[in-house]
Amino acid sequence: MRKEKKFNKLVGRIGNEFYFCNDIFSYEDGSLQGATGTTLCPVSKELYEERSSQENVEELYADTWREMVASGKETRGLDAFVGDVLNYFYEGDEALFDFSGYTLWGQLRERGFDDVSFPVIECIGGGRCFGNDLKFDEVFDKDLLRKIRMIEAGAKFEDIISGEEVKA
Repeated sequence: MRKEKKFNKLVGRIGNEFYFCNDIFSYEDGSLQGATGTTLCPVSKELYEERSSQENVEELYADTWREMVASGKETRGLDAFVGDVLNYFYEGDEALFDFSGYTLWGQLRERGFDDVSFPVIECIGGGRCFGNDLKFDEVFDKDLLRKIRMIEAGAKFEDIISGEEVKA
């Protein structure tokens, strides 16, 4: 059985990459323990416009379109195919950016990454992303980082999370 303490909090920043701790966990049989997280990167308006331009979107989906044409599943041109991808299948931006971790965006919006200057915030990584060699440019939650370092170094889950509500 897996025990966990959920946090979903901003821990630190390296460059323009922001690391959030999702949870600290431990399996009761002692087989695995650690911290999981999500790494987000605000996308500037300029980069957003560049990546979402028709030319770049067509380049991104050209191979898929060619494969579908070759298999007989698509007869329209690339521009029509891309239009459908953006308008129907993925609701636009989700076809171009990884929105995993979107529930964490608010914590970055509160830090000045407004939706005009940074239209989207993209997930660029996650899972066990807190290696002990990770050097943050800025730490936002020193206590949580201490807990992450402890669990990743092998400390007992109960010693780290003592007195806090734990979900099993």
